[in-house]
Amino acid sequence: MQAEHLVGRDAELDLATGILRQEGAGAVLLVADPGIGKTALAAEIAARLAGEMVVMRVHGSPALSAVPYGVLAPYLMDLPVEQATSPVAILREFWSQFEKRRGGEGARLLLIVDDAHDLDEGSTQILAELVTAGWARLVATSRPRPGLPAALLQLWYDGLAERLELHPLDQESVTELAEKTLGGTVMASAADVLHSVSEGNPLLLRCLLDDSRADGNLVRRNGVWFLTHALSGNGEGLAEVVRNRVLRTSEAEREAMYVIALSEPVPAAVLDTQVGRETVRSLMDSRLVLSTNGPGSPLKMWHPMYSEALRQIVSPARSLQIRQRMVQHLLAEPPTAEGLLRLVSWALDCGADVEDEQLLQAAFLAAKLLQNPLALAAAGKVGSEVLRPRARAVMAMVNYNDGDFSSTVRLLEEDLGFLDADPSGPVGTGLLWAAARAANGDSSADIVADARAAAATLIKGRPASDPMVGLVGRHARALELAALAHDGQYGELREGLERFAEVLGTDEPDFVMNRVFLLAMQCELLTVEGRAAEALEAGREALALLDAPSDELLYFSDFVLARYTLAALEAGDWGAAGSALDRYSASSALGLIVFGGDIQTLKGLSLLRQGRLEQATELLAPAVEALRIHDPQRLQGLGGALAFYAAAKSGDTALAMRLAGEQDEAAVGGSYVGALSELFILAGQELLAKGSGLDKLRKLPESGPLHRWPGVLLQNLVLRAELGDMPAMESVMDTASSMSGAWAAGWQSMAAAHLGGEGQGFVNAGNLLAAAGMPGPAAVAFDKAALSFDAEGKRPEARQAAVLRDVSEASLGDALVHDPSAEADRSVPLTRREQDIVALAVSGLTDRQIAEKLMVSVRTVEGHLYRSYAKLGIRRREDLGAAVRH
Repeated sequence: MQAEHLVGRDAELDLATGILRQEGAGAVLLVADPGIGKTALAAEIAARLAGEMVVMRVHGSPALSAVPYGVLAPYLMDLPVEQATSPVAILREFWSQFEKRRGGEGARLLLIVDDAHDLDEGSTQILAELVTAGWARLVATSRPRPGLPAALLQLWYDGLAERLELHPLDQESVTELAEKTLGGTVMASAADVLHSVSEGNPLLLRCLLDDSRADGNLVRRNGVWFLTHALSGNGEGLAEVVRNRVLRTSEAEREAMYVIALSEPVPAAVLDTQVGRETVRSLMDSRLVLSTNGPGSPLKMWHPMYSEALRQIVSPARSLQIRQRMVQHLLAEPPTAEGLLRLVSWALDCGADVEDEQLLQAAFLAAKLLQNPLALAAAGKVGSEVLRPRARAVMAMVNYNDGDFSSTVRLLEEDLGFLDADPSGPVGTGLLWAAARAANGDSSADIVADARAAAATLIKGRPASDPMVGLVGRHARALELAALAHDGQYGELREGLERFAEVLGTDEPDFVMNRVFLLAMQCELLTVEGRAAEALEAGREALALLDAPSDELLYFSDFVLARYTLAALEAGDWGAAGSALDRYSASSALGLIVFGGDIQTLKGLSLLRQGRLEQATELLAPAVEALRIHDPQRLQGLGGALAFYAAAKSGDTALAMRLAGEQDEAAVGGSYVGALSELFILAGQELLAKGSGLDKLRKLPESGPLHRWPGVLLQNLVLRAELGDMPAMESVMDTASSMSGAWAAGWQSMAAAHLGGEGQGFVNAGNLLAAAGMPGPAAVAFDKAALSFDAEGKRPEARQAAVLRDVSEASLGDALVHDPSAEADRSVPLTRREQDIVALAVSGLTDRQIAEKLMVSVRTVEGHLYRSYAKLGIRRREDLGAAVRH
């Protein structure tokens, strides 16, 4: 294990070395599950103390656990055979070996004992006596089960040792370790996946990083590392770890692990009968096998990646043999969702037969959990002609998420299944078809024409009383309404939705789908109209319908979530937006891979509206790279526009120029999202080259009705105000006053303060903005208040406003947000936080010391310094002092 696995262990390292340096007896007992880093920590302790003490190492071993003093054999080579069982003789000989190594310099002895749980009793007693007598310091590592030997535990009971239990790494430490290992920035959603899958285990994390780089899954573009597909347990690094662990178990335990890995979760009673209760208990004591939900509940391997690696070891013939032995027991009770997927996956791997209904059920479930290979394999095996259209819908969904839009269209157009002609079949496929067509560059007019033609073909020759006629007609009409939204024709959309609602009946077989669609489109329409509170309510109702148990709602969840999130951002309900985005990974970390770019784009928009510029930039620049691979929500244009704007505003001209060259005008459509993209591109252009974007922003409302809708217009006006166009504040006041939601209310108060020009008005606005979770604009308002009060000669009020400004800036956790009018003629200065960090760096503090002093992450400190170098025109930390003085 390499030294970087010590990330996040500084406190334990400092405590341990302090204990071992103190006078009197001292020992440190490190307890942790395999892979958590206890061996690496012990090695680093030894490295730190090697100049002060003589280090002697002892390694516990299962093979020597029954051999008295076996682990001490390397130090007992000169001991006569007849004295090999004498504790006194052994102790004397061991000490003489230490004296030889010490060389008469008076150094202390430091014993490093790895895997102390595997020590024999005699060796343990010798080591404990050395510590008790004060002759040696001791660092011993052990697993929680079977745990430390009694003699070492006695040291703890007697106050001669400190027991340190190491826990898995937290998310920030996983990110730091990944970035140190890879030598670059790791996309936030990818770091979340690595933390979730590794469960904070440093050894597994290192295996995942190495294996994912080797198989091309973990890639680097423009300095950003991100994942392109699901993490696999098939890599050689993980396989080697598993093989080493398996070799240290008995034959019965190995057999049990194969059975569990292949068929998990396995009912405990079934496993007892198949492999023996004692074997199962031994595996649980070693923490190789865990109970899923308390005593008596089904059992599984301690980690999913471990299970996957074990399954690679078993041959198909052996796997089939185990399945034939286990399958009747596993089918005796209805399987859990996890159990169903494992049964079907197992059958496909070893060539066993599975009924079509079970294949289709597993395919739907796997698609929902984004287990795409299993979803495709299971759906592809469905042979029933009746069930094949539903299987094709699953395959289409997988292809869409993978960015293969042509295959999506081809699969859904077979038998015109995209109109959901079978009421018992999958719903939402029509919208999926339309989204795939649009992603391929087809116009809304062509999509609508093809939908109408397909509907006419499906109902040809059927009487008007046939339920199929109404069903197909409604679905075709739904696609026309979606096309209106895509083209930004929201006036026509409102009329169409009203007519659509009139024809819906509660007794129709597709009522739930139609109701969800209606609510989702209302959510988008109300957002554009500036009625964010009503939009959120419609979105919540749609999500509630989606939460009802159903195996047949595929694309609808994504369709609703995107609109609900945008409504939440329009309302300024940052918590609701975050909760909605969390749903993408609620059931599986794979959602962070497929939807990671889209998620970070919407989070970036949220952060920009809160005034958290630095945090937004850290998310948006990597999001652009991920969106090139996966973009199910079609947010690549918005992501690129937001990243470009954030880079320009933060002063990263090089990044902004690169992103400006990558802007795809075709990606900026006429919809709400397309309109937002256009606004941020123009604002970014103005920041890069004064006069190149602001005038265009002013003229946009004249270009068409889309830019006059309140939900679009207010964003335009806010960007103009932030660019220093203060006359826009009057329009902000008028527009925001007709809208609902905290975001609009906050900017209405800011506009009122500007128009009033009084200090108290700015204080009132700052308080409202701060309460709405918008610390950036709040800091600007309080700063304006302080200036106004100061001009009025109200010194106490000015000081109080300045304090409120500082509080808002502190809550940002990143760069200071300045009033645009106050810095219109400046070059890009160091922000307040950058000034603080540069000053601490010049004083000689390390990045970690600065992070601890300011209570931020090391990564944040590094980012501030990197941007400061660019602003100061230097390349090295050593040049900071001279640059600051000049």
